[in-house]
Amino acid sequence: MPSFLHDVEIDWGWHALSSDERLVVRQHEALLQADRKSHTLHTAGEALLAAAAALPGRSLCMRAVDDDHGYTWHIEDGELCDGGEFDESGMFPDELTAEDFHEAGVTIVLTPLAFPESMLRTIQSTVARRADSLSAVVQDAWNAAANETPPGFRVAQGPRRMHSLYLPVDIWADIKDRARSEDRSMSYLVQRAVTAAYALPVE
Repeated sequence: MPSFLHDVEIDWGWHALSSDERLVVRQHEALLQADRKSHTLHTAGEALLAAAAALPGRSLCMRAVDDDHGYTWHIEDGELCDGGEFDESGMFPDELTAEDFHEAGVTIVLTPLAFPESMLRTIQSTVARRADSLSAVVQDAWNAAANETPPGFRVAQGPRRMHSLYLPVDIWADIKDRARSEDRSMSYLVQRAVTAAYALPVE
């Protein structure tokens, strides 16, 4: 069974890139950021090779971690090589948009969200009853109740757990934009929608 990496990042040498090269980087960065936990050592190397092929003559370096190790690779003469000097200032500096993901062919984005443990237990019973995924249950809640605020709703106290959910790009973008406009976290807005959609008690 392959070991999955926790994260994959690329030093693009951003400040030295032309405007056309930066457009290429946006596409490859969208592919990486859509699901940072799906890569193995093999697929991460393939991703770096594909990026290097689209940016001939540019020096690229990648880093990643798993449960036990940290890894670094670079491209030399078109070949994938271990090691390399990773410069964080060369990383992609912008926020990706829904348009970036769509242009890269991405349809879902892995989105980390925090849930109070009491809420998580309740919606996981819905997941079990529907034989569905937590991602699907949250998507349905957002589609049904994104504009609703349950009376007295507030952030529940107590322990929280992080879950990474797969959300369609347009739902991800909607939550992200609303979080910015309301000056709230994405987790808060999702918790509010879930509470309204499934008539959960307000704690």
